[in-house]
Amino acid sequence: MTLFIRFLPLLLIFLAQSVSAETTITVTQSASATKTLTLEYSQPVRLVQVIEDSLANISKLVSQNDIQPQPIYWLSAGLYDLSTATAVENQQQQVLHLLSNQDSNKNKPQNIQAMKALSDWIMVNEFAKREAIVLDFDSIRLKEELNPLISGHYLFSLPTKPEYVMVLGAVEKNGKQPFRVRQNATKYLDWALPIDDSDNSFAWLIQPDGKVEHYPIAYWNNHHTDIAPGAIIYLEFRGAQENEQVLNQQVIELLKYWIR
Repeated sequence: MTLFIRFLPLLLIFLAQSVSAETTITVTQSASATKTLTLEYSQPVRLVQVIEDSLANISKLVSQNDIQPQPIYWLSAGLYDLSTATAVENQQQQVLHLLSNQDSNKNKPQNIQAMKALSDWIMVNEFAKREAIVLDFDSIRLKEELNPLISGHYLFSLPTKPEYVMVLGAVEKNGKQPFRVRQNATKYLDWALPIDDSDNSFAWLIQPDGKVEHYPIAYWNNHHTDIAPGAIIYLEFRGAQENEQVLNQQVIELLKYWIR
């Protein structure tokens, strides 16, 4: 195994994968990080080995402002397949195209503002296909079926615990809301100010581990589900434009691949 540090923005990692190694794992603690750690293997490698090597070298990712690595928030940790970068980028561009179609909203400035805010957020964030695998270290070591062979080029994100919940979609304030323990989606949405042309019965909850849930938000279907720090709440557009069903579906699919 060869190990070295790359001082590259994450965006360039998608274009800078080594062709000499069978498997390369780029380790980062943030999508906006300037330091990334690249692990190279000459053959397919077990997931547990990737985690062990990442943890053994994570001190190399410490920023100048930190004395030691910050605790990893394993619920948000993700392994992203960089070979799908082009397909996911096309998906991102398709969503941006749908959001830019404002013909039916000429007299609805509230809708235009919400879609522009969502578009701006999508434009500045990074997305890649997230592998649907368990990243609980203890479980992986004990159960062979949870310890697959990894081959190819991947991004291994090991973020720290955030202090926010992201609220996006048919709201006036697309972006972060401060995390509060056992706070329900309805309250987070109230703070984000839903627009008139929004779903008033359900929202979509995308937990930090990528799990997607249809979350009831009306008085008649109220049911509490814990929302973890770093989760996304997406409120669908309803009556905002003709292609909104396709738009909502594609946005939700893209948000599953958000790199924290």
